[in-house]
Amino acid sequence: MLKKYHSSLKIYISLILTSIILSGCWDVMEVNDLAIVIATGIDQIEDEQIEVTFLLYVPNPSGGASGEESGSSKNSYSVSMTGDTFSDAVMKLESEVPREIFWGHSNIFIFGSELAKNELGKQLDFLVRTAEPREQSQIYISQDKAKVEINKFVNINTAELFSKIPKSRYLKSITLKDTEEMLVNNSQAGLIPVSDTNSIKTSADTIDSFAVKGSAIIYQGKMISIISGEKDIGSQWLLFPKTNIPITINPVEKNGKVTAQTSKKSIKVTPLLEEEKWRIKLKVNSDLVILQNSTNLDIYNTSVKNQLEKEFSKKIKGDIEDFLNHIQKDLRADVLQFYEAFHRSYPKETDDVKENWEEQYENIEVSIQVEVNIKNPGVTNLNIEKK
Repeated sequence: MLKKYHSSLKIYISLILTSIILSGCWDVMEVNDLAIVIATGIDQIEDEQIEVTFLLYVPNPSGGASGEESGSSKNSYSVSMTGDTFSDAVMKLESEVPREIFWGHSNIFIFGSELAKNELGKQLDFLVRTAEPREQSQIYISQDKAKVEINKFVNINTAELFSKIPKSRYLKSITLKDTEEMLVNNSQAGLIPVSDTNSIKTSADTIDSFAVKGSAIIYQGKMISIISGEKDIGSQWLLFPKTNIPITINPVEKNGKVTAQTSKKSIKVTPLLEEEKWRIKLKVNSDLVILQNSTNLDIYNTSVKNQLEKEFSKKIKGDIEDFLNHIQKDLRADVLQFYEAFHRSYPKETDDVKENWEEQYENIEVSIQVEVNIKNPGVTNLNIEKK
């Protein structure tokens, strides 16, 4: 009898476990019931209100007409909502849109310049606190209003465009996770790329495409400066190791220029504290590929190659120095995280100057060593200038 009872009990337990496994997708959300957030713009407007502009993709319930391109702009909509905070505006949108807001494909967040100057960190708090936005979403600061940029992307396949941004070898990108780490580090400083649009003329129309034009310096949760030109090129060397950087030099006493781009680069930061003297050694190594030679120089010649490497090193060092002088002397913003570097090697000494780190940081002596190797002089030795 007892054996029969145990047998029945095993059957009942098996049925219970099986029913759990076969529960199915009880919480499934149909695609046709979603409003998919592709991009979001956040601006500060009058009366300290926050205006959030959502670029939504709404799937066609019918599955799309025959021959209609997937991701067509006919399914993209721009919707703006205001609130006391970023999260307040999001909740208001969710209460007015008759679909479930889905953040899983949200690839980009653009903050307006006015908001970035006043309370960037406060509004970013919503993104890092809630679980819905993706950590790998890209963060940008608009040169003007984020709403203007978002509205320009309604007529293009933005999902495809924005998904390719972090894969580009030339566009700088900072993720939400990177931004979160920047806001909580001891230096409270970092850099966020500045976004803009480029107009591209096609045979049928003129469309806008995404572009990056400069960098915003962030300190204590606010944007304190925008840099471009050579200062911004210096930031790419030190903060964006994966981007390819074009470099052009005019060799001494030569009529013409040589242009190259990076194929590989590495940065080493070494903190030194000797006799109360705070120093940083920056060592930059880079492999270059020659793209164009409009001089009569034969780059395949070893002595010429060595001379060009010296001149490229000098140009790179100058760009880095321009960037460093601006952030260290003018802004006193520890964008390169020198505090963290010193704290790892000299924790006690660094803690002692933590309260006055701005002054200490400004007086750190920085030495820069740049080593360049022309890895690829080109696929041909043909020199038009010699003809």
